[in-house]
Amino acid sequence: MDKTFSTDGLMAITREFLSWDHPILPSAAAWLIRTLAVVSDELPLVDLSGCLIVVPGGLASRRLQELLVQQVEEGGRSLIPPKVITVGLLPEHLYDAQFPFASELTQQFAWGETLRSVSPAELAPLIPHPPETSDYASWRDFGDAVRKVYRELISNAFDFAEVAHKAQSLEGFTEQARWNVLAKLQAAYLQRLDALEIWDKQSARLYAVKHNECHCDQHIVLLGTVDLNRVTRQMLDQVTAKQGKITALIGAPDAWADHFDEHGCLVADAWSDEAIDLDWQSIAIVDGPTQQADQAAGTIAQVARDYSAKDIIIGLPEESLLGEIQRVFQQHGLTCRYGPGETVTGTLPFRLLECVGELSQTHKYQALAASVRHPDLFDHLKFSQPGIEQLDAWFNDRLPDEVSSKMSDEQLAEAVAKLSELTSPFANANLPLTEWAERVRQLLLTIYGERMIDLDSSDNLRVARPLSAINDALAAWSEIPESLSLPCGSADMLRVLRNQLSSVMVPAEHDEQAIEVLGWLELPLMDAPVCVVTSFCDGLIPSSNSADLFLPNTLRKLLGLEDDSLRYARDAYQVQVIQHTRKVAAWIVPKRNADGDPLAPSRLLFTGDSEDLPQRVQKFFGTAQPPQNSAKSLAVEQSDHRQRIPIPVPGGLEMPAWDRFSATRINQYLKCPYRFYLKYVAGLQGDDDWATELDGGAFGNLAHDTLQEFGVGDVKDSTDEKRILEFLSDTLSDVAEQRYGKNPLATIKLQIEQLRLRLRAFATGQARHRQEGWVIKRTEVEIESPYPTIEVDQDEIELEGRIDRIDQNLETGEWAVWDYKTGDSVGDPEKDHQTGPRNEKVWTGVQLPFYRHLVKAVGVRGPVSLGYITLPKLGEEVRFRVAKWNEDDLDEADATIVNAIRNIRAGNFFPPAEMQYVDEFSRICQDTVLGKWEATQ
Repeated sequence: MDKTFSTDGLMAITREFLSWDHPILPSAAAWLIRTLAVVSDELPLVDLSGCLIVVPGGLASRRLQELLVQQVEEGGRSLIPPKVITVGLLPEHLYDAQFPFASELTQQFAWGETLRSVSPAELAPLIPHPPETSDYASWRDFGDAVRKVYRELISNAFDFAEVAHKAQSLEGFTEQARWNVLAKLQAAYLQRLDALEIWDKQSARLYAVKHNECHCDQHIVLLGTVDLNRVTRQMLDQVTAKQGKITALIGAPDAWADHFDEHGCLVADAWSDEAIDLDWQSIAIVDGPTQQADQAAGTIAQVARDYSAKDIIIGLPEESLLGEIQRVFQQHGLTCRYGPGETVTGTLPFRLLECVGELSQTHKYQALAASVRHPDLFDHLKFSQPGIEQLDAWFNDRLPDEVSSKMSDEQLAEAVAKLSELTSPFANANLPLTEWAERVRQLLLTIYGERMIDLDSSDNLRVARPLSAINDALAAWSEIPESLSLPCGSADMLRVLRNQLSSVMVPAEHDEQAIEVLGWLELPLMDAPVCVVTSFCDGLIPSSNSADLFLPNTLRKLLGLEDDSLRYARDAYQVQVIQHTRKVAAWIVPKRNADGDPLAPSRLLFTGDSEDLPQRVQKFFGTAQPPQNSAKSLAVEQSDHRQRIPIPVPGGLEMPAWDRFSATRINQYLKCPYRFYLKYVAGLQGDDDWATELDGGAFGNLAHDTLQEFGVGDVKDSTDEKRILEFLSDTLSDVAEQRYGKNPLATIKLQIEQLRLRLRAFATGQARHRQEGWVIKRTEVEIESPYPTIEVDQDEIELEGRIDRIDQNLETGEWAVWDYKTGDSVGDPEKDHQTGPRNEKVWTGVQLPFYRHLVKAVGVRGPVSLGYITLPKLGEEVRFRVAKWNEDDLDEADATIVNAIRNIRAGNFFPPAEMQYVDEFSRICQDTVLGKWEATQ
């Protein structure tokens, strides 16, 4: 049906309504060919070159052109295509600009300089605490915030002065002074651009309207543009007034004509009480993100026999859900492609610039670590994998805050030196952006210049396209007038570049087998027959913007700007389109977000007839539905909810000789045989550089090294508590400086002082111990060949290890072997080594019993007492704790050692033990996985 509005007798925009029986884009393509195409009787051509088609977004533009070609070729003809543009580009097709336009970057700089030039007193109503005059970056950020508000207002035919005047009618309006300042800033901003002979694009459009300059010789077709701004509408009105042809193709039946105005845009009031008739069988109420992804996969499983991947799209109103969708889909044997892709700022080339920029400004270790781990810098530095491991080990040994090229390790020093060459052009420089552009290009040329990139490979998307986008952004810097582009440091330069590229996307790699994932606004015009919409909850559908700093909802409504009522109308319309034009439409409503916070269902679920409203409410606030998975239709069966990744079973690796053991290895086996295998057979280790303080091992090592020096020093036999403490305190300072430098991290400084207080308590306990007749004979005793042995199945197995301290009592001749303990809890030898009831104790550790075999290698004979010297947390006494084991107990400990060695040599390493804490192997063992794979061999 054709409906035409007229004003003062002049023909205006013709409205054409497309039914909801089919998806909008195919119907629109057919209408264009049937109605507007020029068809030649002599040539097999369909000519649409006289048309200018306007669509909401780039994806719709590409898909429409594909459909036009497809439908024309089905008729055996060729297409002379129309010009298809997005709505944001339409205004510049309707008038002739008299001056070049200022880019968005130039506008941002001009606004920043305008604000910076105003006195603090004048600016106070807008910015009470302005940045320093020399802080150009902050001024540009303020300027960009003002620019965005100005852009929205001017595109709706308002300026700051008009807002200041109209807002006075609002009850309780208190922002008059702020808007007066903004009006003055606007005038100064436009004067600044006029002096440079460039135009603000939005202002130029309004100028064209006011001077009646708009015209167009092509037939304009507005396709699905349901929320045009006021200036664009005024421009279109001028075109029709000059006999220009405009048709609005509206994706709705004729019966809905009163829901759209003369421009084909939504009438907000008409949608406010409209019933959204959703099939409740298509609505799933689930708990959280994982269940949303499971439900989406289940829906796909249910339609898998009738539809392929290209027939299905997933709607993603909340982009943060993408990772969970991808993870769960992969478990189901499904792949998905996020159509918009990723921003350039998330790609390797841009992250390389950030790594180099940060490293040029700081000598912090984390900046170095991030740089050498960047894949492209890693390749350039030829920094081998052992080098990364060596870097981790070096870090964990020293926990440095800063690094320099003067490192003792040659490979690390060489890498730091190479990085210094790359970063030096970015350090301590203050340059105009055009000069920075050359330095950035040179850096990228150094890293990527010799790489050959196959345009059909993933490297095209990962590297070539981001590099091209970065180069385009750098080229834009030359367009900024010199008076605006003031010199800046590398950090500010990268900030400008990031702002430019934060919305520039690199599309995901094409995959015919992948299910397309799209944002909410792109869904209505897509023609896939199956659409699954996730996150159908309030705040997203419909969206809201109640916290706008400059334009709250009440002021938006007064000015006729996009407000909550118009957002509601747009989202209600989109729901109707999706519901009516799809063979299958599914809506997933989560109860909670990723943080566990409750979510409200979309208001659109509770519109229309109120008779069944209680049932709808009950459906949401009742028990969440389990995901509707159809196991037979998915690549992975869903008969239970167990983890589908098995724990790797030991095997296939060459076993060590196992002819020598330490107490540490035996203890490891007793705790978890599987972890023993991972560490000592597979050779796995979990190195990282995330520490910000000394862990228990490093803290203990610092204490051990200090106490070792005491054990061989001049004061080891002293009974003077003060003298012992002075020696320990000085030694601690020397050892800590040697290991962690003169300026360690603040957390390490605190831990050093905490250890110093513990050593104070040790000095008291040691003085008393010496007074009781005990003297230190050996410390940090490393057992060497010939090693003591223990018999295991008629084989003599050597024993090795290190003993913290051996004492002898000069009065009684007794020997004592001690292990230093620096944990926060007071160590109890019996509890640390055994568990269970008194008469059924099981040995879970053999450290101290093991020592009675080792001491034989250093000439200690006869009975030996075994125990801990505890240096507990503050406020607790240092004690010499002797284990109360008899010979039967120690024989059982020996039997435990023999049995552990026997099992190790037999290869008994499975299954993993249940652990009460997370360690480096917890992910392999699936300790934190609910319903993990059954650990059976």
